[in-house]
Amino acid sequence: MSELELRCPGCGALIQTEDKSIDGYIPKEVLIEKQSKGEEVICQRCFRIKNYNEIISNDITGEDYLKVISTIKNENALVVLIVDIFDFSGSFLPNIKRLTGQNDVVLAANKVDLLPSSVKKEKILAWIKNMCIDEGLNVCDTVLISSKKGLYIEELMDSIDRFRNGRDVYVVGSSNVGKSKLINQLLKRLHCTDLEPLTVSYAPNTTLNFIGFPLDEKTKIYDTPGVLNRHQYLRYLTKKSLKISVPQKEVKPLVYQLDSEQTLFIGGLARFDFLSGEKGGKNNVTLYFSNKLNVHRCKTQNADAFYETKLYSLLTPPFSAQENLPKFAVSEFHIRDTEKHDIVISGLGFISLRGPFYVRVYAPVMVGIYVRKAII
Repeated sequence: MSELELRCPGCGALIQTEDKSIDGYIPKEVLIEKQSKGEEVICQRCFRIKNYNEIISNDITGEDYLKVISTIKNENALVVLIVDIFDFSGSFLPNIKRLTGQNDVVLAANKVDLLPSSVKKEKILAWIKNMCIDEGLNVCDTVLISSKKGLYIEELMDSIDRFRNGRDVYVVGSSNVGKSKLINQLLKRLHCTDLEPLTVSYAPNTTLNFIGFPLDEKTKIYDTPGVLNRHQYLRYLTKKSLKISVPQKEVKPLVYQLDSEQTLFIGGLARFDFLSGEKGGKNNVTLYFSNKLNVHRCKTQNADAFYETKLYSLLTPPFSAQENLPKFAVSEFHIRDTEKHDIVISGLGFISLRGPFYVRVYAPVMVGIYVRKAII
């Protein structure tokens, strides 16, 4: 078999030996050796991700993503849409129905393991239902999962079996939302193996094309490429900063009682100015971020100077100017009702507080900041 007929089992790219900058590259001598020994051929990029967990950027453009994913609408299939509970709107694909046509959709809400264990599943499911209504998406079913820890995967398998009716299954979602990990979990159970058939890492866009695995004798489940959300913090952080900034286990909420004109810094990655709230007394503000991130409080009038003098020392990550984060931009939220709201910093975490309130939030100019109904 020639190299032109080979595809990398980790990312789906066509194996080639000519250009390191193009997907699917493997040194020619390595390819010859592996073929002579009958060993699996994996591209250099996936090898480095799998063995060294290196952050290797390989973005798929929005145009290419639309071209690839929109082919699903021509199939009679079941779509499993995976979203990040922590960043629902930031990880949601707003044009999913246009891309996948009339195919049924099962929603897999990932990273449930990061939410406080005291939060009831029923409350989260009700919240997700309202979020789907806001997004204009009708789904057959919603299942809470953790693709990393393998929680509730059997429930998702039952839902897939219930709704696929002999059809192929396509797992879709934005980059780093957990698609490949989810399919690994499904395949382990379907084929009773501990094999990790897909490349899994922090690196965005590991999967470059559809990769199909058998569900039964006639149908397959497909991993699909993800589109990189340029408004998420993952786009801008180094490997060292990612390890601290991305939650890896249950987040322990941090509660602050703030007076008007007080500021919280979430490392050096974001700034939250509490300008005013309910009249009289202090206001409870709850932070849901990686517990490895340092949080510092100061008076708002001193916040600019504090940031200028303490960035890269007390305020980390980032750890140096070499990380080259975009400059901060500010978003203001003036809520007049008495409901509880989350202010989400896309890809980083969220801040929960009850209205009425007036706040400013600072984050790099490309990072999305939005307000939503409180999940907790």
